[in-house]
Amino acid sequence: MTSDAQTEREQRELLGVTIRPTEQPLTVLGLVAWRKLWSMGKGAGASAFMRGWTALAAAGHRVHLVQPCEAGEEGESECGGVRFHKYKGPEVFSDPALALPARLWSRAWRYEYYRMRAPGKALHLANRIAPDIVIAYGIMTAPSARRVAGRLGCPLIGRYFGNTLSLALHNRRRWYGNFMERIGFRVPVNAMILTNDGSPVLDVLRRLEVDFTPIHYLRNGIPEDVFTPGPRPEALARKLALPENAFVLMSVTRLASEKRLDRVMRALAVLRRERPEAVAILLGDGPEKPALERLAAELGVADAVRFPGPVPNVELAPWYRLADVVVSLLDRTNASNPVFEAMACERCVLALDVGTTSEVVRDRETGVLVAPDREAEIPRIFAELARDPERRHALGRKARPFILDLCGTVKTRLEREVGIVEEVARTRGVVRGNLPEPTHTSASISSR
Repeated sequence: MTSDAQTEREQRELLGVTIRPTEQPLTVLGLVAWRKLWSMGKGAGASAFMRGWTALAAAGHRVHLVQPCEAGEEGESECGGVRFHKYKGPEVFSDPALALPARLWSRAWRYEYYRMRAPGKALHLANRIAPDIVIAYGIMTAPSARRVAGRLGCPLIGRYFGNTLSLALHNRRRWYGNFMERIGFRVPVNAMILTNDGSPVLDVLRRLEVDFTPIHYLRNGIPEDVFTPGPRPEALARKLALPENAFVLMSVTRLASEKRLDRVMRALAVLRRERPEAVAILLGDGPEKPALERLAAELGVADAVRFPGPVPNVELAPWYRLADVVVSLLDRTNASNPVFEAMACERCVLALDVGTTSEVVRDRETGVLVAPDREAEIPRIFAELARDPERRHALGRKARPFILDLCGTVKTRLEREVGIVEEVARTRGVVRGNLPEPTHTSASISSR
């Protein structure tokens, strides 16, 4: 067991805020399907997974998570007051590099393996901890979590971190191939806490005929005291051997194929014909790094691309301040944490206008939007921004108050999530969310 001082330090490092304490602690049983909770090593990558359950622990609740792991890692561990109970099991995700038939087969057997193993492990643990509530962390865990909650007579919450079905709305094969999300969204819950990741998820929910009533559709809050404006960190620029007059493009994301960092590389190659001082910094790590390094060499820009690796989230702000333009060119959505954080640091953002990105990046007001059919114009837009630092600074100055108002603070956001969990446990009924148009009630927990 960790000491109280260590637990408080871990909670402070991860949350950055103090969560209001509860007078009636709950015992929470959560199901997780990922072996690794940080996408780029401890402290680096998406923090939303860790923050929710850590906030519950910081509020005084007893949080236990059942998680698959690699052979030799079985057992119990603790972080931030959350107790992890690990059992040997595969990831539910298949390798995206596999051919489609192999990928679908891999996805199917992994998913079924999880559904066979996880409920038994969770029920065995439940006999020891007597949970008050069950939480499905990640949509692929929803059927297993429902089975556990039903056996225990506990209310169920679905805590889901966005979706990928929105990419398949117009692709029948891809829609039916992504059966994990289609099944998961239809599982009845007392409340669904769904991250607003900027994708057109409402279209997905309507097509699936999901009842909107229990859905709490929430953006991630901004650690406004961490992501602040400031001057360019010259020591960091020297460490990266940047030219003195460098025009810096930056992406802050996992190096994976769906992030479309190849677009940044190709735009850089064209931009350097006019602006040879242009440099791209691809901050992060991931399976696509070797391919990106090869592409940089093929395009003749290897000397102008930096791969510093992953950086812990609490240390990201100086990196954003190093950038002249922060770039996000994904196909699904660019209303994401790196865009939020860059805007909070008063950096100019250029993003592809997909999903609900335009709700966050207002073209020529809080950043620059590029329509998907104008991708070829990105190098020219970069060149215009390079020539006009005043425009970049003006966009950044307007971006910070806008994004803080839109997303709110981390403290407010986490306390809302904790409050939803507490209300479900207290009422044991459906807790109405914030979506204005419920469709029909066939998927509601009240129909069980």
